[in-house]
Amino acid sequence: MRGIGTAVAAALLVTGVTAGTARATTITNTGALTYTCTYPGISPQPATLTAHLSVTDPHTGQAFTVTPSATQAFSAAVHTLLTAAGYDQVRGSIAATFTVSGATPASGTIAGGFPAQPITTFSVTGSPQVFTAGAAFAVGFTLGPTVTEALEFHRAGGTWVPWTSNCTLKVTSPAQNPAFTPSVPIT
Repeated sequence: MRGIGTAVAAALLVTGVTAGTARATTITNTGALTYTCTYPGISPQPATLTAHLSVTDPHTGQAFTVTPSATQAFSAAVHTLLTAAGYDQVRGSIAATFTVSGATPASGTIAGGFPAQPITTFSVTGSPQVFTAGAAFAVGFTLGPTVTEALEFHRAGGTWVPWTSNCTLKVTSPAQNPAFTPSVPIT
């Protein structure tokens, strides 16, 4: 009897199946999405945003956690225009929503702040949020069409200029896909 138990345990280890062990957290991402944003002293300009969700293992009818983050990149042209307008740093916060299918609630947020830095790229990490998995095959996420930015731009002379920008997903042909991939299977 002891040999059978050892053989079953060995088979479980080889196949990666163990009782009571949860799968690792799944990272799901959007592609690089282009949003059109307004900045001080220049016409609306493109900004690239990539969002990420760290999703714990969802099980039907049970709670799971999503920790959102996002990275925004200013184009070289925007950097040059803002530098020419006398700005050398940016700080602030951004907020965006994402929809959720296969779980409740039906939406979540990516929101966070970042410290002063050169006008190139910044990243934010939002607070963990709890969702309940439904009976669907998988949980899917889609980033919303707007991003709100509460920014401050630093003038080389030492003052910070507050600026609020509502960025909108740029209309392209073919259309940009704001879905996070992969979807996360519900077990």
